[in-house]
Amino acid sequence: MGILGLGSEGVDVVAVDLNLQGQSVVQVCFDASLMLRTSGDYELRIETEVLLQLSVGDQVSFDPESPGVAAAHLVELARDVIGSAEVRSAGDLVIGFERSGMTLNVAPNDDYESWGLVGPGGKRVTCMPGGEIAVWSDSGIWK
Repeated sequence: MGILGLGSEGVDVVAVDLNLQGQSVVQVCFDASLMLRTSGDYELRIETEVLLQLSVGDQVSFDPESPGVAAAHLVELARDVIGSAEVRSAGDLVIGFERSGMTLNVAPNDDYESWGLVGPGGKRVTCMPGGEIAVWSDSGIWK
């Protein structure tokens, strides 16, 4: 396991490229969290507030336990292609989608793990409480 200490003073830089570009979203689930599964066999679980930027410039903020009006937009992500997926220096997750033009943003939470991504071969990256990023993989880095 590796932990990246990524706190920075007001600078928003990419800390980890999750290398999900070109993968399709094959499943979208709502339960106590929002789950997206990709064609590359990655599973993203989001457990805290999400900001979804729509292609028309509007934004929808929601809690994954009760997505409300955001559910209709989230269903559109099924079969969409991931254009970018990165973790910013403060632990923010930002995923851009090609077909819909939507962007999903998840900020770190002070008290809870806000999101986690699990992939093939035991790869795992998690946003710990406060925004610290924990990475588990055979090589100790995310590729």
